[in-house]
Amino acid sequence: MASARTARDSLRETLVHLGGAPLQGGLYVCANTWEPYVEEAAHRLGAHGTLTLLTTTDLRRGDTQEPAELARRLWPLQEIADRYHRLSRIAQPRLARLTGTAGLSPSALLTIAVELAAELTRAIEPDPLLPPQLLPQPWPGTQARELIARCWAALHERERGEARPALFRLYTDITREAADRVAR
Repeated sequence: MASARTARDSLRETLVHLGGAPLQGGLYVCANTWEPYVEEAAHRLGAHGTLTLLTTTDLRRGDTQEPAELARRLWPLQEIADRYHRLSRIAQPRLARLTGTAGLSPSALLTIAVELAAELTRAIEPDPLLPPQLLPQPWPGTQARELIARCWAALHERERGEARPALFRLYTDITREAADRVAR
């Protein structure tokens, strides 16, 4: 079992990865329900005995208590938005190629899929996936994920039934969720 300090350090990294924002020494906040994931990670890391969980709907930092302003101060929303803008800039020309009439070789399709997957990962990994009411509107993540969903659908159409590498199953699920939101 890892040392207690290593376990706590790993748990802190996991909390941020799960969308948490540090408030102060060992105290984290998340806008989404995360208790089962935090507890599972704490058990896995050997830190469950030191874990304290608290839920609240009343958070204030200094004089700031308005939820969207708190979110802006707690999470690096501009940095995350910039990553989504980059994802959109990369996805748009790929979508044009995928929906165009020019033929694309299997290697070209694979290259596009890898490029899109890499950029989606770069954009989504630091995103705490805050509820829409906490985000600036329009939120570039919404547009970027919808654009990626369209790219992924066009890739699927171009594959003509060929098996997609297992690596891309995660991205299929992510883009399917985005497409479902667009349809609503």
